[in-house]
Amino acid sequence: MSFEETHRLLQQQTLSRPALIAGRGLFHGIDAKVRLRPAAPDTGIVFRRVDLKDRPEVAAHVDNVASSTRRTVLASSSGAVVETVEHLMAALAGLQVDNCLIEIDAIEVPAVDGSSLPFCEAILAAGLTVQESERSILVVEESHGVNDRAGEQWIEVIPGYDGVSTVDYRLDYGLQSSLAPQSFSVELTPEAFLRDIAAARTFVLEDEVAALQQLGFGRHLTGRDLVVFDADGSVIDNSLRWADEPVRHKILDCIGDLALNGRVFAGRVVARRSGHKLNHVMAKTLSTIDICRKLLQRAA
Repeated sequence: MSFEETHRLLQQQTLSRPALIAGRGLFHGIDAKVRLRPAAPDTGIVFRRVDLKDRPEVAAHVDNVASSTRRTVLASSSGAVVETVEHLMAALAGLQVDNCLIEIDAIEVPAVDGSSLPFCEAILAAGLTVQESERSILVVEESHGVNDRAGEQWIEVIPGYDGVSTVDYRLDYGLQSSLAPQSFSVELTPEAFLRDIAAARTFVLEDEVAALQQLGFGRHLTGRDLVVFDADGSVIDNSLRWADEPVRHKILDCIGDLALNGRVFAGRVVARRSGHKLNHVMAKTLSTIDICRKLLQRAA
């Protein structure tokens, strides 16, 4: 790593100019436009509902997470509610964008292709600006873990090495699942995120589709809009970008959810079947750790 790259990682970043993304939401199918705007140092990530009176805002922080099904929803006392933020949050975290004002004109972030890649492409086209303020980095110095009552799903953050973050994830739905177990590990650098994670799309099992549609979700979707697995493990009306695309998408969701802790963290995430609910609990745990320090700048 060169001195310039090290310096860049230690400084906060924002977009150089606005970026626009449009499309329909994954769950509600409502057309929406999202405009990502540069923001001042220490602003963090903030959503603004420009379609509502007084344009209420909600900060992208775990304290504002609302209970929801299969997605991450933010809500504030000001009346701002924004749904399905995890793919956009993963793009911002993966590209190390610290400060951004996100203007949205509907309740749900556009699904685009079901991954983070279109958001990443818009951010990179807008460019990134290094800001004068230093980035506060939470260095994980002891293990923190959470799990479900059955112990089948869990997520743990343990100390890492040299200030680098990694995610190790195992997807395993059991012997009766049409999805075979998959594992993947990635170092959380912008290059690795773009190469290995950003393009991984939302997936669902065919036997889950009817139940979700009965709840009013995703009635506008077909197999061409997301990855649907048949009972025999084949993909319906689509094709995989990687043979292990599902586990890569679970890592994508994990990155987006953990970013809601409000700080960049340096540590190793190890997870098995963790979904949004456990991810949010871990984000809350990280947000309450008091030890937050600046990583020492190292020359090449």
